[in-house]
Amino acid sequence: MRKLFTVSSLLLSILLLFSFISCSSKPLALPSAQKGVLDLRSWDFSSQPILDLSGEWFYYPRSLFEDLPSSSVETFYVVPNTWSGDGYAVVKLKILMPDHPKRFAIYSKWQSTAFRLFVNGKVVAGSGIPGKTKETSVPDNSSIYYEWDSSGGESEIIFEISNFHHRMGGFWYNIQFGEAGALSKEIQSLRDWDFFLAGIFFLAGSYHLWIFFLRRIDRAPLVFALFCFVIFVRIFVTEDKFVQLYFPLSYRLSMCLEYVTMYAAMPLGMHFLRHTFPDYFPRKLILFFYAISFVFSLSLLLPFPFPTYAVPYFQGTFFLAVAVAIYVIFRALLHGAPYSIPITFAFFSLICAGTFDVLSAHQLIFTRFIIPVGLLIAIFNQAFILSSKHRDLYLEKEKLSERLMRLNDTYSRFVPLSFLEFLGKDKLEDMRPGDQIKKEMTILFADIRSFTEISESIDSKESFELLNSYISEMEPVIQSNRGFVDKYFGDAIMALFSDTDDAVSAAISMQNRILEYNLRRIEKGERAIRVGIGIHTGSLMMGIVGSGERMESTVISDAVHLASKLETLNKYYGSNILISEDTLKKLKDANRFILRRLDRLRFKGKTENLNIHEIGDYLSTTEKEAFRNSRVNFERGVDLFHAGRYLDAGESFREALRIYSGDRGANLYLKRCMEQIYPSSGKVQPGPDLA
Repeated sequence: MRKLFTVSSLLLSILLLFSFISCSSKPLALPSAQKGVLDLRSWDFSSQPILDLSGEWFYYPRSLFEDLPSSSVETFYVVPNTWSGDGYAVVKLKILMPDHPKRFAIYSKWQSTAFRLFVNGKVVAGSGIPGKTKETSVPDNSSIYYEWDSSGGESEIIFEISNFHHRMGGFWYNIQFGEAGALSKEIQSLRDWDFFLAGIFFLAGSYHLWIFFLRRIDRAPLVFALFCFVIFVRIFVTEDKFVQLYFPLSYRLSMCLEYVTMYAAMPLGMHFLRHTFPDYFPRKLILFFYAISFVFSLSLLLPFPFPTYAVPYFQGTFFLAVAVAIYVIFRALLHGAPYSIPITFAFFSLICAGTFDVLSAHQLIFTRFIIPVGLLIAIFNQAFILSSKHRDLYLEKEKLSERLMRLNDTYSRFVPLSFLEFLGKDKLEDMRPGDQIKKEMTILFADIRSFTEISESIDSKESFELLNSYISEMEPVIQSNRGFVDKYFGDAIMALFSDTDDAVSAAISMQNRILEYNLRRIEKGERAIRVGIGIHTGSLMMGIVGSGERMESTVISDAVHLASKLETLNKYYGSNILISEDTLKKLKDANRFILRRLDRLRFKGKTENLNIHEIGDYLSTTEKEAFRNSRVNFERGVDLFHAGRYLDAGESFREALRIYSGDRGANLYLKRCMEQIYPSSGKVQPGPDLA
């Protein structure tokens, strides 16, 4: 904001300097006409090659060139100057030229409203056709330029001028005279400057129009674009009226364009101010300014000169607009509205430039119209504001992006991104209740053994710390094996895998990680934990359930229940990893894993018995070797047990225990065999609870 303040101050200073330089106050050394004569015989054209032919000219009212009397009472007319209403006249100036030969030139903008130029008694240029009545006068608003050679003596300059199509006639602008080369260069430089300004306004308008098309919800760029295009057209139809050089227009059309752009510019400028500070600019006021401009525009339907009489009254509304703008800006400054300081400087430059131009239009001062310069400063100021807004928006975007990333990261912890991929969704916001897909996947359930007992021995904070630390250890292992966690059920983890081998590998890695985790817990004096894992492969439904207010990902399938039941059976068999027969069949190479058939069970809801298998890859090297070597005896014992040959089965399990003494599964089966052979008075336990 401080940089914008500095830049705006600099631009405003440039405007004031330009206004001061543009003022027609001439240095005292410049010559002026006295009683119809301008003496330039001793004038040094090398130091000041261009002069204004201002001062007292011979004046012949109600006369044209052919009516000039040979002798009459001399009256004088100060140029530039105007008269009110209709009229026609001839003004004449004698210039005493330097003695040395030189090429001179004269230049005049359009004068109200038709004139012809005579040099040394010869008509050399003109704009329109002067006449004594409205019917014989043809108005025009073209500028004229003429060069001639002089070797000294006198040069007689005569203007024949008439007005029947404007509220004010006479000489609106200074007539410039000087060395032809310098004057031609001066005129061209002013035209280049106006073309430069027009180009700036056209580009600024196009740029803001493009911004509006990109984001139509904000109409401020559209209003500013229309404002710039209006000023672009106005530059070509005011002052030197360059449009006449390329597209000669009728007097009426040219004046209508000049007035329409004036009537349109004021409400558009105020409209932009309202869009900038909507809280401080009542909507009814902007409608009032548009209504005023529309009413004045209707005057253009009348024949000229009637539309010209409305202009001073409209210029009065300019000062009303200035008062409103000052009020709005003051309130914005008072409340610390964003960008209020640079916008204040922009509008102040417009107010200064507009005031100068109104005064110049009434011949109270003589300057070039500098409103384009004020507008140029406003455009540069707007460019700085836009760049500042873009910077702020970029910073805000970065903050929002960072926050969005955090939110997405947080949401992804609740709804795994892999879950989205399976549903064919790229983003969380694309998810809707009812999105679902049917897919065959492998489900892994993991649960901490005796967690309730452990949690009762510690406080709630320590319970949550245990859970979080345990999950932090398990989740990376699951993800590294291309799986993802779908749910947390207290101390239980449910993970999904597309590849069955990945699920089994993840289970083995999880048990290995638990061993490392327990070592750290024991070192800290904490209790070691055991984790049971159950794995089953089957068809399931993945989808989103909930309402528009709250949604959740879920998996629906009997396979989920079976995997959960396998995890629970670990406690009964004393195992750590159990897989179903369906999972075993889906393994690409079952021989790469150390496993054995543990039992054949009929689960609730199933019509057939299902084999379950125990994985032993997580065991120590010695235990793995014993696990592998005892497999044949163990599986033979399982078959004999289910055949009802409990004595033979008991012998097989004893043989397995001689090879692998720490086999909890063999010990369990041996106990069950003994219960079948020597039943006690109590009820014999037939096997695990499969409810």
